[in-house]
Amino acid sequence: MNTISKMMAALLLMAVTVPVTAQTYNHDASVYNQFLVGETGGGSLTPQLYYDATHNSYQKWAYMENKNLFRGQLTLVLEREKPMAEQIDSALTYRAKIEAMNVTDRTPKALDLAWQAEKGKIEKKFQLFRENINKITMKGGTSQDYRDWLEIYNCLQTALQAVRDAYMPLNERKKQYLEIYHDIVLRNNQLVQFITSRSYGKEADELLRSKVSPRYVRLSGYTSDAMGRWKVAMAAGVVGE
Repeated sequence: MNTISKMMAALLLMAVTVPVTAQTYNHDASVYNQFLVGETGGGSLTPQLYYDATHNSYQKWAYMENKNLFRGQLTLVLEREKPMAEQIDSALTYRAKIEAMNVTDRTPKALDLAWQAEKGKIEKKFQLFRENINKITMKGGTSQDYRDWLEIYNCLQTALQAVRDAYMPLNERKKQYLEIYHDIVLRNNQLVQFITSRSYGKEADELLRSKVSPRYVRLSGYTSDAMGRWKVAMAAGVVGE
């Protein structure tokens, strides 16, 4: 049996004969002390002869420049930044609350307080405007006149729906509703004047065809003017029937 075989046999025999025991941690005192010096500045660098011979310069400053020094410096910096961080956090928290209120105020929803306040009069003017549009062809207007005014009506309806769906503050939404309301009133007045002028033309043609006396035509004109003014006021909602 050669030397290598003998050594392997001896190792195998030792492995079989040595009883199995629970593992325990036995630290090296020199390594532990070096760890303490590096972390906290405590302990000692051993063996002394080794450090004197190979790491003499490290020995001189190792106790002073330990990690505790850097931890203390970092803690000091963080403490100085803490008031500013708390101020930023408070400002951001306050801003988040304001934005949450803005989202609640600006997001279109079923409970639109501005619309609930202005809904009645806006819908009433829209209804009156539509009724006057339907009278155009009956009062002497053409089908093209009807389509033109109907397009204006649809544009106003679209503008109203756009405001209702828009992301905007409640006060701005109310302002836009009032602008649309004033535009409806203006357009309705213009439409009534248009219908009245067409109606006058139609009545004049009928009078000329009937060959009535000039005096009657003149009196009829005065009466028609008064009736026209009354119709304009009534159609615009200024007076009742």
